[in-house]
Amino acid sequence: MTDFLNFLINGLSLGAVYALIAVGYTMVYGIIKLINFAHGEFYMFGAFAGYAVLTIGFGIGEVGGEPGLWALLGAMLAAGLSTGLLALVVERLCYRPLRGSGRIVALLAAVGVSLFLQSMGQKTLGADPRKFPPTVAEEHFPRTVLDLGAQKAGAIAQEDLVLTYYRRDGRGRDQQFRAFLAGRGETVEAERLQRIRELAEASSAPALLCAYGGVRVSNRQIILIVTLAAVATALYSLVQFTRFGRAMRAVSVDCDAAQLMGVDTDRVIAGTFFIGAFVAGIGGVLAGGMYYERIDPLMGLLPGLKAFVAAVLGGIGSIPGAILGALLLGVSEKMVEAYLTSGLRDGMAFAILIAVLLVRPQGLLGTFEGEKV
Repeated sequence: MTDFLNFLINGLSLGAVYALIAVGYTMVYGIIKLINFAHGEFYMFGAFAGYAVLTIGFGIGEVGGEPGLWALLGAMLAAGLSTGLLALVVERLCYRPLRGSGRIVALLAAVGVSLFLQSMGQKTLGADPRKFPPTVAEEHFPRTVLDLGAQKAGAIAQEDLVLTYYRRDGRGRDQQFRAFLAGRGETVEAERLQRIRELAEASSAPALLCAYGGVRVSNRQIILIVTLAAVATALYSLVQFTRFGRAMRAVSVDCDAAQLMGVDTDRVIAGTFFIGAFVAGIGGVLAGGMYYERIDPLMGLLPGLKAFVAAVLGGIGSIPGAILGALLLGVSEKMVEAYLTSGLRDGMAFAILIAVLLVRPQGLLGTFEGEKV
């Protein structure tokens, strides 16, 4: 049961990454019925924009610098804005002139934009992967361990609840490793455990890991899930309670009628592209800094396709559906990896796509729409 819960938590954090990409797919499709296959490249562009902000703006590299939440927030904001601007350029130059040309033409254009951005990324940034700068340290502060004391060290090791401490400047790693080895043994000296406790309590980084009975939730996983919850709340509020959101819903129902009623449809469509790409850029920073920890110009290809699968699974055109589908997809991948084989992990996403199209093509939360003639 403990392993299952750990895999579930890992799957939810992976699903959060997919969800931050999938909402862009579903928003654009909901407005103009376009599957923007270049959306994965927006995610990639956001990761590199965040990389540039952290390395140049905050001076954080693979070694040195001071990671923290402020640096992460700055990188997320810069990545979101720059990715949104890229989406505006792509929409204006590539998609707007083709509006009304048919879905096949727009789909081929989206594939072409995706390949172009991949090629430009490889040409300008290089094809080799880059290690993403550290943003938030991987804190492990199980409070149950801190409270047990030295006499319970054997039980701690047996339950696999090991206290590790990461100093923000990275200079305390020898002591961390010694503490890790000691925790895996039969005993831990009281003085050493007390010293680790003092270091943990003195740390300015938030102790956001919970560990009870072997179930672990790291601060990185919490940040991913909390960010997704904040994005989902913001998007719901935008769509339901703002003038722009009402315009989005009107364009989604009938673009021509909305235009006759005075809605600036070009502005609404461009704004939707910007918002979707903004969220994807945030996802690129979080995935690069907290999940994969490496970025490259092709990093958006597979996650972008999986995010599309998630949007279809939940009901493309539905923001809650895209988030639900992404979380289910992330959990499914982790369960397949844990209980079957990691070789089937990527194939699982596309097996789900085929099954959904055969059984319920409108998705879990989508509604069936007959073809207009």
